[in-house]
Formats: sequence, C-alpha cells, structure tokens
Amino acid sequence: MSVFVFIIIIVGLVTFGEVASKWFERRPSRPEVAPGSDEEIARLREHVALLANQVDRLSEEQLFMTRLLETSARGQETSSGEPRPKGRPDSRLREPI
Repeated sequence: MSVFVFIIIIVGLVTFGEVASKWFERRPSRPEVAPGSDEEIARLREHVALLANQVDRLSEEQLFMTRLLETSARGQETSSGEPRPKGRPDSRLREPI
C-alpha cells in the first residue's frame, strides 16, 4: 500500500508542475516603460516626495502626542500627594489670563 501512495504523490507533483508551468507561460510579462513617459515618472516622484513629507509630519505629531500624554500621566501621579519634580512649574498654579 505504501508504494501505491508513493506513486500517487509522484503523479500529483508532476501534474502540479505541468499546470504551474502552463500558468506561468500565460501570465503577461511586465509592460515596458515607454520612452516618452518622463513626465509620468517625474509626477510619480513628486507624489512619493509629498507622501514622505506627510509621513514625517505624522511621526512628529505622534511623538509630540506621546510626550504630551507622558507629561499628563506624570502630572496625575504627582497630584496624588507626591512632590512634583523640580524645574517644572505646576500649570495648575497659573492664574487665568
């Protein structure tokens, strides 16, 4: 019985290989870049640069919010009776403008 299973596995692998090779032959190849598409490439580069700037801005905003939340969390910890760290004024003591 083990020889029968072995033969079925071999036939299945060969069949799968044939089907896969036919599928790869039918797939269209990559389109060539036309010689006159310099404008499109320049436009794509500009869009990529704009996206990179937006990602930088978002990461800076995220860093700012993280720092803001950390200082807020520290402020809540110190309001429970612990002394505030020196060098940082307590914003709650400021008088309204």
